[in-house]
Amino acid sequence: MDSLIRHTYAHVHNAEVARRAFDIGRRRRCLNSHFVLCSGAGESRKLAEGSSVKVLGLNGWPGRGHDGAACVVSDGRIAAFAEEERFVRRKHAYGLAPLHAAAFVLAREKITLDDIDVVTFGWDVPALYRDRDVRWTSSPAEALESLLPSTLFPRRRDPELVFVPHHLSHAASAYHASGDTDAALLVIDGQGENESTSLGFARSGKITLLETLPISWSLGYFYDAVGQYIGLGRDQAGKLMGLAAYGTVREDVLDTFRLDDFGYRVEHIDPGLRSAENIDESKESTEAWLSYLESAWPQPPNRLRRVYDPDTARFLSLTERDPFDYRDLAATAQFLLEQAVSKLVDRLFDITDSRTLHIAGGVGFNATLNGVLLRRHDLDRLFVQPLAGDAGVALGAALHIAAEHGDVIRPMTTSLGWGPEFSAQTIRRLLDDSGIRYTEPPDVTGAAAEFIANDEVIGWFQGPGEVGPRALGHRSILAGPAGVATRDRINLRIKQREWWRPLAPSISLEHHTEIIDTPAALPYMIVTTPLRPEKTELLLAVNHVDGTTRAQTVDSADEPLYHRLLLDVEKKTGLAAVLNTSFNGPREPIVWTPADAMRTFTRLGLDALVLGPFVIRKRP
Repeated sequence: MDSLIRHTYAHVHNAEVARRAFDIGRRRRCLNSHFVLCSGAGESRKLAEGSSVKVLGLNGWPGRGHDGAACVVSDGRIAAFAEEERFVRRKHAYGLAPLHAAAFVLAREKITLDDIDVVTFGWDVPALYRDRDVRWTSSPAEALESLLPSTLFPRRRDPELVFVPHHLSHAASAYHASGDTDAALLVIDGQGENESTSLGFARSGKITLLETLPISWSLGYFYDAVGQYIGLGRDQAGKLMGLAAYGTVREDVLDTFRLDDFGYRVEHIDPGLRSAENIDESKESTEAWLSYLESAWPQPPNRLRRVYDPDTARFLSLTERDPFDYRDLAATAQFLLEQAVSKLVDRLFDITDSRTLHIAGGVGFNATLNGVLLRRHDLDRLFVQPLAGDAGVALGAALHIAAEHGDVIRPMTTSLGWGPEFSAQTIRRLLDDSGIRYTEPPDVTGAAAEFIANDEVIGWFQGPGEVGPRALGHRSILAGPAGVATRDRINLRIKQREWWRPLAPSISLEHHTEIIDTPAALPYMIVTTPLRPEKTELLLAVNHVDGTTRAQTVDSADEPLYHRLLLDVEKKTGLAAVLNTSFNGPREPIVWTPADAMRTFTRLGLDALVLGPFVIRKRP
């Protein structure tokens, strides 16, 4: 068994060899940072030496996949980024190519496909087929046409198409965007082409992936299977994480992972599990985990059933039992995830000499886990890519190609506002055409702060659209952070979701250490940290049952308008903090345009909408 485990783990088989590889990686280009070319379909653009490169990064294969996205990286700068779900108004945009997203990022840069040097995709799609003995039939021209049909993207030539392996794309999205010179890299998701977790390092612009874990042992699929077992449904990791804080860990019942010097292993699931019908193993791996849970956990699975609801004229998914009854399973799954990842970080720190940790992949959205890692005593710095999910591989693949070309990558700021921005004139025209009553106060942040201080809940739509699953002050629902009644109103009436879901605050950067117990800036709302006990009574709406919160720190340099709002709130309440949750209703993505904001505002129980410089009230 040991030999099998070592084989399934390792590109590099022991710490001594790994350290030697790390040293070699400082001096020369690392072999496994290469990417997979799929070009020659047309006339490939020849780049002059020393010239910058324009890269169009994509994710989202037509007919399969999820989280379609597109970005442009130009001269090492993240110029534009968008997710397909925001345009089509379907969460995760399952099965869709990123057509709208690609069109937007090109239009924002005022370029066409003819100006793009390389189109890159954040999966090695041919390898997905080849490694499962399925014939890859597309030529380079056909593959490009599938992603970017010429009827929508006319061009005189086909740019080069490059497939970048999935976990390399994830790793690149964190490392190249971080501004760090060296880092230990941890990628954890459902799966890549042939792995579910990758451990690696980066130094001086080069990435090396050292060790991997098999797909069937996926922590992403494990966590998703637990969510399905509880009755939360697929892709509901955020719900499961919130529920976990209410439960009691039953490690004696769910003895899932065997922790060892290589991280962990799973004895009850075949590490060589492969699909006989698909080009990924999501179905088979999740079913294996569900089968194990049914044999090990004392409660039966909480099955979903579809019921027609005449009040909404829709079929609704209902569970046989209240998912809250499974809170101990949620707590146990979260505990096991934290244990397994902590051992992986131990292993990673053993085989690299960096104590800067970068995390990407869908499991990176687990803010509770990230909070555990942030509090490690052997950690110097933690950077979790805020686009940790599959949308982020569009960015990572583009950054990787730009870095390989020799461009100097400019790190991310704390703002993720790479989407569309709408002028006051455009918004005014929409409001006038709608016939809705609105005002234009001379001080819009002061007006918004007055609503918040009076315990009202508002929609806040400002500046360019943000990417990622967290609203960070551009497309947000805002309220005062003090009242439990406010929390319950937002969860039950406005967002129409479970009462136990936690909500989070935005805090001005200069005041954050007075409110949360960490000196680290947390700009992306992706790490939980304890609230200071003396502030708890002032923050009951954002204080989770375990005494933690998933705060966002707001820097005036990157978010001047939102920061000014927090200071105006402080003048009225004494606290430079607001409750901030994403501006969307149930089962819809975050609003993207002023029209989206107005539609969602009319459906939800909000008191006011601050739309650019304008204010709409539902009641006088």
